[in-house]
Amino acid sequence: MNTKWKRVAAIGKELGFKWGGDWTSFKDYPHLEMTGGLSYSQMQAGKKPSLTLKFQTDSETVVTVPPKTEVASEVTKEPSKDKGDETIKYIQKTLNSRYDANLVVDGFNGPKTQTALIKALQTELNKQYNKNLVVDGKWGPKTRAAIVTVQKSAKGNITWILQAALYLEGYNPGSLDSIFGKGTESALSIFQKVRKISVDKQAGKATFTELFAA
Repeated sequence: MNTKWKRVAAIGKELGFKWGGDWTSFKDYPHLEMTGGLSYSQMQAGKKPSLTLKFQTDSETVVTVPPKTEVASEVTKEPSKDKGDETIKYIQKTLNSRYDANLVVDGFNGPKTQTALIKALQTELNKQYNKNLVVDGKWGPKTRAAIVTVQKSAKGNITWILQAALYLEGYNPGSLDSIFGKGTESALSIFQKVRKISVDKQAGKATFTELFAA
């Protein structure tokens, strides 16, 4: 049971699933179920549960989406037909044009995309706050110490980096517009709750560490 398994379980329970890791008789950690209040015997008899979506897909509502990987074979049975996530492609294109990241624009989140995003953050901290960080794409104590708090109404490239990092972790801010609005605030608060850090709706050292340290 590593942190990624626990994150999956927490997101599932947020959406109304029951998790086998909470069972007392025995633990079934990969197990998530949603029965709509029906017993197994009722469902076996053909009764169907009435289920309601807990989220909508408009621009102001957060939708938790599983992050994809650069290894297409891990996420699809037909990798040749998978064209990748369009928003991740946009993130990769922006990192290439703005920070010379030289990423392959494939729409899959992987270590190279994560490294490029950390380099972008280090670059902006140097440029905007004279932090004198080594732009190496590694999350270390100096980068953590240099983090500034990003909060509602903030604008600019660091806010865009926060939005991109949230999306890559599976928390859709609605729009990667470099403006800390309602969508970003909602995505951030859910991320903080799932990761069990202070839900203050501000991105400081603890939040950026959870986004980049893994």
